[in-house]
Amino acid sequence: MFLVRLWNYFCGYAIITVKGIRVEKFINLAVINEIYLWDMEKLDYYTLRAKISIKDFFRIRDIVKRTNSSVSIQEKCGMPFKIKVMRKKKLLFFGLGALFIFLYILSSYIWMIEINGEGNIKAKVILDELSSAGLKVGIRKTKVDKRDIENKVLISLPELTWVGIEIKGTKAYVTVSERLIEPEFVNIEEPCNIIAVKNAVIEKILVLNGDGIVKDGDTVEKGQLLVTGIIERENIDTRYVHAMAKIFAKTWYEDVEEIALKQIDYKKSGRTKKIYSLEFLGKSIRKKLIIPYEDYNKSVTEEFIFVFGDYVFPIKLITIVFTELKPIEKYLDIETAKERCLKRLTEKTKLQYPKDAVLTNRKIEYFTSEESIIGKMFVEIIEDIARKKQIIEIMQ
Repeated sequence: MFLVRLWNYFCGYAIITVKGIRVEKFINLAVINEIYLWDMEKLDYYTLRAKISIKDFFRIRDIVKRTNSSVSIQEKCGMPFKIKVMRKKKLLFFGLGALFIFLYILSSYIWMIEINGEGNIKAKVILDELSSAGLKVGIRKTKVDKRDIENKVLISLPELTWVGIEIKGTKAYVTVSERLIEPEFVNIEEPCNIIAVKNAVIEKILVLNGDGIVKDGDTVEKGQLLVTGIIERENIDTRYVHAMAKIFAKTWYEDVEEIALKQIDYKKSGRTKKIYSLEFLGKSIRKKLIIPYEDYNKSVTEEFIFVFGDYVFPIKLITIVFTELKPIEKYLDIETAKERCLKRLTEKTKLQYPKDAVLTNRKIEYFTSEESIIGKMFVEIIEDIARKKQIIEIMQ
């Protein structure tokens, strides 16, 4: 009996449940047909649970029909099924192992570069210089010579005073410090002249040191000498001084703006469409992009799928959201268009002159057509036009 069960274990067997009103006849017919059932247990009057070899299981179909019973498999047991499970687990473990090896290989490369400390210099400019120097996304970490790259970037970008590179995981952190641009000035001990920085009409001049060349009401051009630091007097040796003066002058600025009378506003219709794609090593994996709307807003978000602290792997989930917009036409009346034109021109002209300048006069002209209004603004400003310039001849 033991050997029979051992054989069935190696060949495989099943634990079955037989239901029907003729369970006893089912057992008798199984015995008559030499179908071996063991560990039989009668759960109730209509239900029997037993073990049967896989080979015999396929032979009981006729008995099931003759006894009008139903048979269901509760569990599959024995060596064949264990081997099958082990094979599945083996494939799973193999897949996990391959994944870890793949991630380990990817972890030896740099997949993200983060710039910290940039100010006037755009991050893209710094990234381009880093790439030229040898630090870019996808490069093997062992090939990165941090000191050499830092020196190359400092040479190519003289605006920087310091570059520091730190590699953590698959990320490179680049910290930069920009050179402070000091305003151009002439040392108080050095002789200098004062010149005009732009075309203007002198409104008021107050000379504190040096000799004035121009007077109130004079028209001057850019670069013209206003106050000289070269003092020349009869019977006295020429002196060179540091010229100082307050020079305020009238300057003029103008700008043009056009406002269309036919305006189109866009409002959200409430309909959106999301499209997902994967990006691996900079290459997008997605179906052909079909834009579902004629007018729309588009927003794109990118998210790294595998992120473990400083270890970021180059697999991104990209979500593109299209929001439908409905165009609504409207027409501006002349006065509203003029108000808009005036507001824009005021904002634009303010950007042209210094903040501490004084606005003394403003004039605007409008030109109207069937399609638009064109505004032209002229402003008169009083501002300081003086700039010190070192006296070169004494230096030679």
